[in-house]
Amino acid sequence: MKVAVMGAGAVGCFYGGMLARAGHTVTLVGRPHHVSAIEQRGLRFESALFDDYVPVSAGTHAEGMANSELVLFCVKSSDTEEAAVAMRPYLESSPFVLTLQNGVDNAERLRSVIPQQVSSAAVYVACEMAGAGHVRHPRPR
Repeated sequence: MKVAVMGAGAVGCFYGGMLARAGHTVTLVGRPHHVSAIEQRGLRFESALFDDYVPVSAGTHAEGMANSELVLFCVKSSDTEEAAVAMRPYLESSPFVLTLQNGVDNAERLRSVIPQQVSSAAVYVACEMAGAGHVRHPRPR
């Protein structure tokens, strides 16, 4: 499956990295310093079970989302509409959009900008960006 992640911070990199490790084609859309590091060596994914570089595509602009079958929408709530407008032209294949954001009205706000099917999910994953292009999921205590 072709997956795009809009907002490749900790949550976006965690889920994008896990999907890539499972064999899916993943494109991360994120900030320039993360994208540059990922383009050079892949996404470093550090967890209690493995510490590896995961091959993913990365870019700073939404055009990398074209032809995706699934979009994980992981931007900060305050950036919802702006990010949705940026990705709207690249969603011609009608992917399923799953918002993994904090907040109670993000799916409705996203639906007001894009015509695709949008669902929301509550995620509880303790992860952090430990550096440029480096997501860390620490051992549970």
